[in-house]
Amino acid sequence: MGWQELLGQGPVRRILAAEVTEGRVHHAYLFLGPDARGKEEAARILAQALNCETGAHDPCGVCRNCRLIAAGTHPDVRILVPSGRFIRLEEVRELCRSVPTSPLAGVVKCYVLHEADRLLPEAANHLLKVLEVPPAATVFVLIARRAYALLPTIVSRCQVVNFQPLPLHEAVRRLKDQGCEPEWAHLVAHITGGDLEEAVGWLTPQVRHLRQEFLVLAPELPLGKGVVFRAAAVLATDAPRALRLLSAWYRDLIVWRAGLDLLYNEDAKGLVAEVSQLYTTRDLLHAQWSIGRAERLIMGRTNVNVRLALEALLVELRAKRPA
Repeated sequence: MGWQELLGQGPVRRILAAEVTEGRVHHAYLFLGPDARGKEEAARILAQALNCETGAHDPCGVCRNCRLIAAGTHPDVRILVPSGRFIRLEEVRELCRSVPTSPLAGVVKCYVLHEADRLLPEAANHLLKVLEVPPAATVFVLIARRAYALLPTIVSRCQVVNFQPLPLHEAVRRLKDQGCEPEWAHLVAHITGGDLEEAVGWLTPQVRHLRQEFLVLAPELPLGKGVVFRAAAVLATDAPRALRLLSAWYRDLIVWRAGLDLLYNEDAKGLVAEVSQLYTTRDLLHAQWSIGRAERLIMGRTNVNVRLALEALLVELRAKRPA
C-alpha cells in the first residue's frame, strides 16, 4: 500500500514521499507527462499521505480518511474531471468554492484538476488568482500532458513533477498480453509514447477502421486536389487520433528515406516505401511541422472548425515537386 502502489515512477515516488516526510509539501503541483493512470494514482496517494489518521508519511490505506479518498467521497478532496472539450470558468469556480474554509474531516484539503491543459483562458485566470494567494492546509494538484497549453504563470506557481511513460517494449508486451496483435501493439505503443492508458483507447474497432481508411488514402495525399475533401471527412471523425496517425505516417516516411528500417507502421512497409518516393525530405519535414501546428490549433483552447482546419492541413501535405 502507499507509495509502493505507484509502479514504474520511481523518481516521482521518491520526490513526493520525501517532501511529505520532510514537511516540504508545496501548495500546488503540476503532474506533467503521458502516464495518465500514474498521475491519477500519485494524486490520490498524496492526498492520503497528507490526511492519513496514523500520522505516517506512507499512507496506511485502511483508516477512514484513506478509504474515503480511495472511494472518491472524502469531503476535503475535490476532483474536477472535464465534462466537455474544455474546462470552463463555472467548473473551476465550483471546484474552488470551498478553498477559504477549513478542512472538514482531514488535515489538508486537496483539489485535483484533471486535464488542466484544457482550461479556457477565463478559467485559467480564475485558477491563477487562487494559486497566487494559497490558503493554509490546501494543496492543488494539476494533471496535464502538455505544459505549453497551460498559462506560463500557472506553471511557474506549481512544483512540476514529470512522469515518464512505460518503456516501449514493456508497453508492447502489456498490449499483447491483452490480446492485441503484435504489429498493432507495436504501432499503438509507439504512437502513444508508451502511455498504456491512452493506448488502450486505440484498441477499438472504430480506431482500426479509421486507420484502414487512412492507409487507403495515404498514397493519394501527396497528389492533393480531390483527395483533400474525402480525407478531411474521414479524419474529422476522430481528429485527435487521426492527427497522431498522420504524424506517425510522415515520421515513417522520413525514416524510410533516411535508409532506416525503424517504422511504427511495420505492417505497411511496402506502402511506406512507395509513398516516400513521392516526396523530398524537405517536403516531409515541412509536413511534420504542419501536422504539429494543426494539432496545436485543433487541440488548443480556441474553438476552430475542425473540418476546415484538416482541409487546410491536407493541402499543405501535397508533394511540392518530384523526389
